[in-house]
Amino acid sequence: MPFDVKDILRQLEAGFAPESGAPKWWQESWEDPEGFAVALAEAHAGRGVPPPKSRPGQQYDFFHDLIVRHVALERPAFRTHQRIQGWQALGYRTLHDLASRRASEWADQGVEPGMKVCLVHGVGQELLVSLLATLKLGGCFTLLPPMGPRAMATRLEALTPDFIAAEPHQLPLLKGHEPLLLKSQGRGAPGFTSHTYKPSDVVGLLFSPLVDPPHTPVPLTAENAWKGAIGDGMLTFGLSPGDMLAAPDFPVLQHLPALLFTTLLRGATYLHLEMADLALNPAPLLEHPLRALGVTPKLRDLLLRHRANLRNVQHWFRNPEEPFDAQAWRAWVKQCGLQAVPSSNVLIDASVGGAVLVSSRGVAEAHADVHTDVLPAPGRAWTLKDPNASGQGAPTDVGVFTLLPDKEYPPGHVLLARIRQRYHYAGVMGFRRDGRTYSAKEVTAALEGLPFLAGTSVVPVSTGGLASHSRFILLAFTGATPAPSSGEQEIHRRIEMLLGGDFLPDRIEFFPLFPHRVKGAVDDAWCASQFFTGALHRKARDPMFQALTALRGRLLESAAASGEDVPPPAR
Repeated sequence: MPFDVKDILRQLEAGFAPESGAPKWWQESWEDPEGFAVALAEAHAGRGVPPPKSRPGQQYDFFHDLIVRHVALERPAFRTHQRIQGWQALGYRTLHDLASRRASEWADQGVEPGMKVCLVHGVGQELLVSLLATLKLGGCFTLLPPMGPRAMATRLEALTPDFIAAEPHQLPLLKGHEPLLLKSQGRGAPGFTSHTYKPSDVVGLLFSPLVDPPHTPVPLTAENAWKGAIGDGMLTFGLSPGDMLAAPDFPVLQHLPALLFTTLLRGATYLHLEMADLALNPAPLLEHPLRALGVTPKLRDLLLRHRANLRNVQHWFRNPEEPFDAQAWRAWVKQCGLQAVPSSNVLIDASVGGAVLVSSRGVAEAHADVHTDVLPAPGRAWTLKDPNASGQGAPTDVGVFTLLPDKEYPPGHVLLARIRQRYHYAGVMGFRRDGRTYSAKEVTAALEGLPFLAGTSVVPVSTGGLASHSRFILLAFTGATPAPSSGEQEIHRRIEMLLGGDFLPDRIEFFPLFPHRVKGAVDDAWCASQFFTGALHRKARDPMFQALTALRGRLLESAAASGEDVPPPAR
């Protein structure tokens, strides 16, 4: 199908009324993703820079298209702000030189095309340099920002990397994997040509928090990575060379490398700011013109408290999977002076290349600043499946959004509701935290061995609302001994130390009881049933159950002291 990209871009800038549904070209792009990608690629090849080497459906040279094309223009590729050092910028030319030298060093250490390279870096210069060095060598990268040692060990075991890139102070997190560490001293000599990937080559193995379990490596093909980047760069965010995109507080594992690829492919600048720094001083966010700003509820509330005025923002977007508090959003829009600024819903999944659900970013109607409208991203084949998980198509106007061919992607979790010509985000399948899975098994395993705990279980609870927001409650059973006053702090400390802050539950409930066990393991179904019916609270206050619990505690202590196997309590 023919696609007039210039006209498409004009429509996106002007916006379109959601009542009329997706424009004709948008619907045709779902039916002809290959032709749509070719049309975008032709329009992407701008003047004044070398043409891209990548050809949709044929070959992909990420290093050339992301970096080499923009070297001569002397633009910043990455910009960040530190509390002490202030603003720091990394230009395309400098990034090209650093990544080329690192690639040369790694090639001497044995990194070859197809090898798995795990990048243990936070968002910053080291991550960009290592990521691009891997792409130049034709490697398969994995982003693994530093977590607790137990979470790191679980993911490294699942990944089995060939090499690991990390900074010296991160060595304690890599216990048992030290021989895989790459050495980078900046002394390599840049030279050889960058690698060209085939469309089906796996360019990345990503730990997507949208997948269950979240420590499962998900393959990202070269074709999905490149098509997602060009689609988001030109359409979702409307980036041009020199523009800036920022998304503070957006979860790294869900949104990177997609946002980085999107920004660099268009010759734009990725602006990174840490939420901890913004909490002390949000002024750096207001100092540069932002073509696109990603806003989370946490950032929204922070800017509300500081009464910030965002005159530097041309377009802001939010994740539709986060709690839908229209009143709070509209108060923020009014206070920050964004009433006339385009806004959109954008759901990004880096493991499939970028945005999968988006809304028009040009609508400027009353109360259109916050809405539930979404459409499958242009250029993505998709369908609605029946929520009964049978695999059949949805027989009604509500179904599970599923990318096609579905065998190539993880199972869908988003519910879409079709009302006339409009699609709305209608929640998720199962229980999730802002769309992301909560690794309950990792949490309960990390708490084993705490002296005052007889067992733990995680119970998800829906809070209702349009976003189907869930809270995860940790049930902490303390046996015959009441929980110490510092019990909650000790649990938080253990989880943060072994796993990381993202694994903390929303609430902790203590019960001076023993949990039911099946073959030695805590029976999660029994725990949930007892919690929701109120039985746990009643038993914790019933004198008879307190006496039985105390008796069981004495029996277990006697069995342990005699060296006998401790029988698991039945109830």
